[in-house]
Amino acid sequence: MTEAERPARPGTGRTQRPPQPAGDAVTLRSMAPVLVILCTGLFMVWLDTTIVNVALPDIQESLGTTFTGLQWVVNAYTLTFACFMLVAGDLGDVFGHKRVFLAGILGFTAASALCATAPNIGVLLFARGLQGASGAVIMPISLSLITAQGGTPRVRAAAVGIWSGVGSLGLAGGPLIGGLLVTHFGWASVFWVNVPIGLLAALAARRCIAAPRGHAGRRIDTVGMLLFSAGVGSLTLGLIQANDWGWTSPATLAVLALSVALLAGFTGWELRTRAPVLPLGLFRDRSFTLPNLAGMVTFFGMFGVLLFLSVHFQSFEGLSAYDTGLRFLPLTAATAVAAPVAGWVTGRYGARLPLAAGCAISALGLIALTRVPMDDGYLEYTGPFVLIGFGTTLAVTPGTIAVLAAVMENRAGMGAGIVQTSRQIGGVLGVAVLGTVVIRHFRDRLPHALAQVVLPDGDRARIVEQLSSGGRPDVSGLSPGARAAILEPAGRALADSIQTAIGIAAVCNLVAAVLVLAAMPRRAPAPLKGGTT
Repeated sequence: MTEAERPARPGTGRTQRPPQPAGDAVTLRSMAPVLVILCTGLFMVWLDTTIVNVALPDIQESLGTTFTGLQWVVNAYTLTFACFMLVAGDLGDVFGHKRVFLAGILGFTAASALCATAPNIGVLLFARGLQGASGAVIMPISLSLITAQGGTPRVRAAAVGIWSGVGSLGLAGGPLIGGLLVTHFGWASVFWVNVPIGLLAALAARRCIAAPRGHAGRRIDTVGMLLFSAGVGSLTLGLIQANDWGWTSPATLAVLALSVALLAGFTGWELRTRAPVLPLGLFRDRSFTLPNLAGMVTFFGMFGVLLFLSVHFQSFEGLSAYDTGLRFLPLTAATAVAAPVAGWVTGRYGARLPLAAGCAISALGLIALTRVPMDDGYLEYTGPFVLIGFGTTLAVTPGTIAVLAAVMENRAGMGAGIVQTSRQIGGVLGVAVLGTVVIRHFRDRLPHALAQVVLPDGDRARIVEQLSSGGRPDVSGLSPGARAAILEPAGRALADSIQTAIGIAAVCNLVAAVLVLAAMPRRAPAPLKGGTT
């Protein structure tokens, strides 16, 4: 019996809510109130993945932190997000998706308020970590709550398409929304904006969402959860810090070796325990494994593009945060168009073809982007950004539906957690691996790019060091001609390095498209009743 079906208790003042329609009676219209609430939470989570980037210069000036501190303003969120994703999905299965979703919304709201009022960089990093952990709860649980509403496979596919599209809009719209907020209200506004939205979403969720309370008698795989969180956390930490520590430094090798040991221990434990947090037998099903792989690859390219082009636009092309957001507007618009299309196509034809097409279209967009000179104007970026946005969203929706169809309905939270974990790890790998490509190529090209620039030895060393760290050099004391002589060739060297990394991402997307097309079974989406447990 769901909460909506329970009679009101005498003296409580609660009124009985009408039961939700079941089975084929469930439509998108009947799901609309719940879908709005769930998408609101998801939008906040994805928005905070990218919105903070445009606020970093103001944060640095206000809190007096270093460039490394600014990196961790982004990385603290990514790290905790990746660590807690799978854990959150399984907790929802055990304790009830509604209860865990409410905890995530309230935790994210409180963490956002703490970010906005942080008096120093240490408090801000702690609050960003809480945001990431809470966001990891919201994302898979919101997807599980969609499946809990019932409906035909086609209705669920359309609902997941809307859910995916809203998340993609939050991710792609972060730079534009952040630029507007920072320009008019300061850096704290990118966090304050979550507070009223989060409180309203929590109140609405408590009243409107009816979902099973969970499987209280089921055992919780505490050891598996801890090993997975520690293993993924160590892996993420090593990949993020490798560019600062060096890929062959003792610190990097030690952290990565620790992650291998922890994940190996996690694998061994999952094979022995009776109630695993991640049933490894699921990976024998290509309808489960390949969509997760494809999602990882598409986010690998997307995260790299957003990060490094944002740096180039602001540091070397002189665009403001708002203008940078406008430059990405075609990508944002494409996600809005692709989301309902992806849901409809998947519901009608199954996941295999749209998933492969999404990876291929993303690859074409990335290839086209390598042909655009980085100093070109707005229109030259429109076509590639449209292809990347449309292709990524087209791959996300059928991948999500295929994975959920491969698991038992009472493990939907676990399935949703795996989907989002794989994509987040793809994003981390994109930033880390493609970042290494960009930095190494840039550092190799930099001496040649600045060979003709005449500077005092002290200024040259300082500028080269600033450029090598990925920042805009301080050229305020130089003449206009000297500034142009430094920034123009350095910008071309960085652009060439970024295009090399984008080409690698394109190849990865093409390989994923071929694998999905060749190896994924041809079958329509299942109604989430069978599968491997």
